[in-house]
Amino acid sequence: MYKKQIIKQLRNPEHLNLRQKFYYMYKINIVIFILLFSIAIKAQDLLSNEQLDTCQVYSSVEEALLTPDNVFVLDLSANSLIELPKNIIKLTKLQRLNLSNNSITKLPEEFFELKLLQELNLEENRLTKLSSAVSNFVHLKKINLTRTKIPSIPESFSELINLEELNLSWNDLKADSILAIFQLNQLEDLNLMRNQLDTLNDKICNFKNLLYLNLNFNPLQKLPEQFGNLN
Repeated sequence: MYKKQIIKQLRNPEHLNLRQKFYYMYKINIVIFILLFSIAIKAQDLLSNEQLDTCQVYSSVEEALLTPDNVFVLDLSANSLIELPKNIIKLTKLQRLNLSNNSITKLPEEFFELKLLQELNLEENRLTKLSSAVSNFVHLKKINLTRTKIPSIPESFSELINLEELNLSWNDLKADSILAIFQLNQLEDLNLMRNQLDTLNDKICNFKNLLYLNLNFNPLQKLPEQFGNLN
């Protein structure tokens, strides 16, 4: 409410004297500083891949909640889970999460508040949909969606600007259901094996960092003209 009032008054500068203008500009600068500072603090909390490899691996949420500020890696694979434990969102420092080989059908919206996640493994689940809130994972570098039964990739997926590895194999995805991934120019590893792709978007030719691409077992009829230019 307060920020809206400031913006409204700045849109009508004729109603402000010089002192008021200075005051409101000062307040706006303070707000911007606080936002930038909070982003910087979160960035400092991120661990490197090497550091994550040396972290303790917790295998249950209950165990992890005993020391939530020390939990960076959680492995809940092969636990016959149908849904995520609700209290998992209390693990705010979590950066590597393995949920593979379960029977999860839906990821609750609160789950996407784990904004420090860098790696997420959802292989072998039964997801009916991937929420557009996935874009909250701004630090995500790796995501495995193999055999998850998802019908499409949400448009917001294109906002995962730090994503380097993406596995969408064995999902029966069609060409028009994965358009969002072709905005991810920073991808290094892309696995699209065993889907129903009959064409490939031309924008894949912009993937200058791509080191690995798997298109095996797709009914591809045609490749982009510039496809051969991929390194």
